[in-house]
Amino acid sequence: MTSQMMVDLVPVDEAVLEDLLALAVAEARPGEVMPPAAGETTTEPRTTWTDQRKEAFRDYHRRCRVSTQAPVAEVTWAVTAGGRIVGAARLALVDDDPEGREVGLWLGESHRGQGISGEVAYWALAAAQTMDAKRLVARTTVSNSMARRSLERIGFELAHSGSDLVGTISLP
Repeated sequence: MTSQMMVDLVPVDEAVLEDLLALAVAEARPGEVMPPAAGETTTEPRTTWTDQRKEAFRDYHRRCRVSTQAPVAEVTWAVTAGGRIVGAARLALVDDDPEGREVGLWLGESHRGQGISGEVAYWALAAAQTMDAKRLVARTTVSNSMARRSLERIGFELAHSGSDLVGTISLP
């Protein structure tokens, strides 16, 4: 499905950050939208929003802002569609692959299945190419059939890695 609305990515300043957090709390689980908060493990079920997780969400996006003074290994943007914040996207260096970049995306539940992820993926492909990347990587859980279909449709080659699927697409 192709999105029928204008999809854009915007920097996560403080005002956007609070709107993004409000969307995350209303339409996503912490484990879907951010790394574990301080003291949490990756195996903990992170299904409820606590004050600690909300602050960790803010800190994560503040650390991932584009900066000319201090380059960061991971950058996040808010995804907008139809003029509303609908989720967030990220592009990150891949530790063990200097020619790879990892794309990540989450959308609020009410915005899934509308073709937005495909639009963001094409943006990520173009952005990674400007960084001289040779590969774009995406990860999802084996159980996330919607993400799996989206990655396959875009052209990612998928491989199992434990309970995850890792998609890779070569860049020209």
